Amino acid sequence: MTVVRLAEVARVHGEGATAVHALKGVSLEVGAGELVAVMGPSGSGKSTLLNVAGGLDRPTSGTVHLGERDLATVRDLAALRRREVGYVFQDLNLITSLTAAENVMLPRELDGVRPRAARKEAMAVLAEIGVTDLADRFPEELSGGQRQRIAIARALVGTRRLLLADEPTGALDTRTGDEILQLLRTRCDAGAAVLLVTHEPRYAAWADRVVFLRDGMITDTTDSSLVSAR
Repeated sequence: MTVVRLAEVARVHGEGATAVHALKGVSLEVGAGELVAVMGPSGSGKSTLLNVAGGLDRPTSGTVHLGERDLATVRDLAALRRREVGYVFQDLNLITSLTAAENVMLPRELDGVRPRAARKEAMAVLAEIGVTDLADRFPEELSGGQRQRIAIARALVGTRRLLLADEPTGALDTRTGDEILQLLRTRCDAGAAVLLVTHEPRYAAWADRVVFLRDGMITDTTDSSLVSAR
């Protein structure tokens, strides 16, 4: 079953001579239980692709479907994202005035889950990642790698069927990065779809297939085993 489908998607920032064509006619499908890695040089449109796929940004042309729903017709995109899409941003976007657990709880509380139940869900994910000891610390009290893991926990909490990860291992050592990829892989095997941006072949090798992006266009798609051995 296809979870997210992009059809001839273009995204242009600005107008006229200063216009930037971040995406040019991109078509891509990611199915349930599939992990797709996106690779390419800086400025190739990788982050824009994730933002458009998850409804954080709207395409200039083309269509994006989450399941059977055309995102252009969804009235409350924020609610849809909270319930069905998990993000790991490059800049993490943790709220500094909230503890680690409260950051993870937030999307569930915004969706109407009672605080006690939301904290229980948050603690379960923090335990899954191995950072329950950080639950009551604030982001400024955490290292870069610890903040990264909290951001990943926030993306995983609930029953999101699409996970979008933009360089989720960027601040992690190799062993911890492998643990995070194993976690994403496990979520895939449980039925989620994962779209992963990475520049590391060792992490792309966890994917089912790898999409190469350059100048806003998909230039190649290959089996991950041809990129690097795990």
